[in-house]
Amino acid sequence: MTMKYALAALATLVAFPGRAQDAPDAGETQAGDDAATCVQAPEPVVSLSYGSRYTAGSEDRSDFDESSNAEVNAALKPVDDFIVDLANGTNLAQRGGDDAAGAADCVLDAILVWAEADALSDLGTMNAQISSPSRLGGIALAYLQAAPLASADDPGRRTVIDGWLIARMQASMVYFDTEAPPGSSRNNLRAWAGLAGAAVGSATGDAAVLDWAAGSLELVACQADADGALPLEMGRGALALHYQLHAAAPLVVGAALLADEERDLFEVCDGAIHRIVAFVPKAFNDPSLVEAKAGERQSYVTGEEELKGFQLAWADAYLARFANTALSTFVEGYRPLANSKLGGAQELLW
Repeated sequence: MTMKYALAALATLVAFPGRAQDAPDAGETQAGDDAATCVQAPEPVVSLSYGSRYTAGSEDRSDFDESSNAEVNAALKPVDDFIVDLANGTNLAQRGGDDAAGAADCVLDAILVWAEADALSDLGTMNAQISSPSRLGGIALAYLQAAPLASADDPGRRTVIDGWLIARMQASMVYFDTEAPPGSSRNNLRAWAGLAGAAVGSATGDAAVLDWAAGSLELVACQADADGALPLEMGRGALALHYQLHAAAPLVVGAALLADEERDLFEVCDGAIHRIVAFVPKAFNDPSLVEAKAGERQSYVTGEEELKGFQLAWADAYLARFANTALSTFVEGYRPLANSKLGGAQELLW
């Protein structure tokens, strides 16, 4: 089952009346292993409030404060664990089998519990506001995949989930347009909000959300320089390439979703997203390209960080549409590619 098929199937559903922190974390590394049992909704997380992951003196936000980072991860862990379970549940449904519809129903019923509780509605700090969209997007991608596979359409369930996703997304839209700090309103965080909008809009059929998603992704992508580097991510010191990757994920997957909604972002700004994608294998093959822009050796070069497959999971959405030998060769050693916030096992989606 492809994401395009899921969108086509959902188009039938939406025709019925009544429709209404920028650091990758441990949750993103877990997806792609089929859930053994029906997804169970944990206690809904309604409120989130936490500070920064970084030291107070880190002007380029590249120096993690171990204690603060652990506190942020602990606050987000229940949400991220839920997204992992949802991704695994949708992967199980997509792989078919006798209980595929049952697995999809479990995913939808679990999301319904959070929707009825208005989860993620009380975001008490700036950091909670800017990091929540990637979580909402992960939930929306699970919904988008599971809904067409369910045993039957449940208009009541659909109305509640749609209303919740749209309300949470609209709140994020207002925040990023009016309150987000200047950097966050234009960097990878805005791209993740754009992906969330693409997922929510695709799942619910909300045109205004889709339009905002397209505008947000274009805003970020069009900052790419001639090489495909994103200046705001290059300003992150030793973590510049880390954050370039973190921005590429929502840009590529969001653009792929919106292409299915007849909004082509791959060609905006002289193919900015194509340049952003091409920059990744080039940068790893020649780290001096990033060092010249960032002014520091990169974490992948110094050994402080190891590149992992979840950071490249977006590649399948791109390669499903465009031939790119350099990218295909580069990611081959990291397969299978999976990221819970991108919908889980990518070979099932694209």
